[in-house]
Amino acid sequence: MAQAIQALRSRTELTLEDILSIVSSPNYNVRRVEVLDPAGIPPEDLERLEADEIVHVGRGRFQGITTVLRFGDAYISIGLQTPRNLFQIWFSRLWNSIALYVAIAAALILALANKVVHPVLQLTAATQKVARGDFDVRIETVRNDEIGHLTRNFNQMVQELRTIEYLRKDFISNVSHELKTPLAAIQGYARLLQDDRLTVEERNEYAAVIAREAGRLANMSSAMLSLSRLESQNTVESTTEFSLDEQIRRSILVLEPQWDRKRILFDIELIPMRMRGNEELLQQAWLNILGNAVKFTPDGGRVKVRSRSVEGAWEITIRDHGIGISREDLPRVFEKFFQVDRTRAGEGSGLGLSLVKRIITLFRGSITMESTPGEGTTVTVVLPDDCGEEG
Repeated sequence: MAQAIQALRSRTELTLEDILSIVSSPNYNVRRVEVLDPAGIPPEDLERLEADEIVHVGRGRFQGITTVLRFGDAYISIGLQTPRNLFQIWFSRLWNSIALYVAIAAALILALANKVVHPVLQLTAATQKVARGDFDVRIETVRNDEIGHLTRNFNQMVQELRTIEYLRKDFISNVSHELKTPLAAIQGYARLLQDDRLTVEERNEYAAVIAREAGRLANMSSAMLSLSRLESQNTVESTTEFSLDEQIRRSILVLEPQWDRKRILFDIELIPMRMRGNEELLQQAWLNILGNAVKFTPDGGRVKVRSRSVEGAWEITIRDHGIGISREDLPRVFEKFFQVDRTRAGEGSGLGLSLVKRIITLFRGSITMESTPGEGTTVTVVLPDDCGEEG
C-alpha cells in the first residue's frame, strides 16, 4: 500500500486527503501524522524518511508493524486495525462465507428435491388413482436411476392390472351370460310344471330338461372352482411316478359309453412312458381332450392316439375326423367360455380347454391345436419326462 501511495504522489497531482480516501481499507488504519515522535523511531529510520524511503517501525509485541512514509511536510502511518477490529473483520468474513455456503447448500437441496421428491409425489398421486380403480394412469420418464426403474415397474404393474381388470370384467360377463341360459330354462320349465293339465309324458319331459340344466349348472360351477384353484396354483402338488401311456388308455376306457354309443374306433399307438406328477390332475386333461374328440367325431368315425419321445419329452397327439375348427376360431379355443360349435352350446361349460391349458402349463408342458374345417382336429401335448419332479 505504501508503494501505491508513493506512485499516486509522483504520477498525479492529488492531495494527501484525496490519496488517503483512495487507499483507505477496512483492514488497515491509514492516517496522516503531522509530527513524529523521535523517541519511537531509530535515528537511521528518521534519516531514511527524510530521503523519502519507506520505513517499518515496530509498535509492540502484540500490535504488529507500522509502515511510515513522508508526504511533503507530513507523514503517513499505515498499520493493521486494532485486534478487536481485526477479530470483527475475521468474524464478518467467516459469517459471509457461512452464509454463502448455506445459500449454495439450499440451492442444491432445492434442485435435489425437485429431481427426487417431485417424481415420488407423481408416483404417490398415480398410486392413489390406481387405488380408486383408474388403470389408465401412466407416468412418462427418461431417467435411468432407481426412480426411473421404479417408475417403469409401476407402469408395467398398472398395465398388468388393466389386463387383469379387463379379464375379470369379461369373465363376470361371460359367467353371467352362461348362467343365465340354464337358469332361464329351469325357471321356464318349472312354471310349465305348475299346469295341472299336463300329461305324464309332458311332465317327465319338462322334469328331464330341468334336471339336465341343473346338471349343467353343477358342472359349470365345478369347472369354475377347479379353474380358479388351478390359476392360483404355481406348482404341481402330490406328485407320484406313474405310467403315462396307461393313464391315457384308462381315460379312453372311462369314456367308453360315449364312443361306444357312436360306434367310434380308437387307433392307439403308445410307447411306454414313465413320468412323475399329479396323476389325477393330468387325467382331467386327457378326459377333456379325448371327450372333445369323441363329441365332434361323427358316428362310425375314428380317433387316432399316438406318442413318441422328443428331446427328453413325451409328445402325445390325438387326432379326430370331426367337423374341424375354422381359422378364425382356432386362436380362441383356450379362452374361457368359448365354444366352437354354437349349436352344442348347451352340452358343455366352455371351460374344458381352459382347464386343460392350465393343467398342461402347471406340468411345464405345452399344448397346440391344428384343425381343418370338415377334416378334423389334431391336439398335440408335449410334457417333460421329469415334470413334477421335486428339486
